[in-house]
Amino acid sequence: MKPFSVASGITSLYENRDLLRSLVRRELQAKYKATTLGFVWVVIYPLMMLAVYSFVFGVIFQSRWRGQGDMWEFVEMLYCGLIVHAMFSETVSKAPGIIVNNPNYVKKVVFPLELLPVGNLFTSLVNASIGFFLLLMFVVVDKLAIHWTVIFAPLVIMPIMLYAIGFSWLLAALGVFFRDIEQFIGILMSMLLFLSPVFYATASAPEFAQDLMVFNPLTYGIEEMRNVLLSGKLLRPIPWGANLVVSTCVAWCGLWVFERSRPAFADVI
Repeated sequence: MKPFSVASGITSLYENRDLLRSLVRRELQAKYKATTLGFVWVVIYPLMMLAVYSFVFGVIFQSRWRGQGDMWEFVEMLYCGLIVHAMFSETVSKAPGIIVNNPNYVKKVVFPLELLPVGNLFTSLVNASIGFFLLLMFVVVDKLAIHWTVIFAPLVIMPIMLYAIGFSWLLAALGVFFRDIEQFIGILMSMLLFLSPVFYATASAPEFAQDLMVFNPLTYGIEEMRNVLLSGKLLRPIPWGANLVVSTCVAWCGLWVFERSRPAFADVI
């Protein structure tokens, strides 16, 4: 096996970019194939879930953002958190079984297996982009304007993408040898929905919980996305830089484990 390096991994992704686009296109088509509404479900499903969460927390429990503001503000903040969590969750949840469920790519075809988790990431990113577009439409209806700080949104999403792909590479490799991981990750992603600042602001949590939430890979992304999209605040360079460094290390480690484990995939599957 040739020695692994970050450069070789990145080069592989770039050289196979056309294949990556095909994977994303195939995944999107397969997900909504044979449905009457097709890609309209990309819009319908998140709006239905948003309506349920808004009704339960906003109407029944009378939740408001940081204890103040109106219902509309709570819905916007909630939807922003749901989009970020969904992108991360959709990517990571599929990772443990992605190699096991594609044995032909492992045994019969010379295929860049590292592209499979990346394909899931970009598929989730397409769905998230549609969600952010809808969120901005809500903001326009509410405020008749969009904050110019929206231009920082692509920078905010970068660490989240790196966290997602790093954990995906790691879990894709481990999922070949430990099949129970696929069941555990589904539970963990559901727990992460409530342990992340999706339904509440980080500042609203008890102090000890705020200290622990620093280690949650979604905390910074959700809070910062709300700041630049909904509050009109500038990107905070120090937290962004720190998260970018840590998420890059997570991505590197995930890819390293994946490449080191790859020779054994065919034997186990």
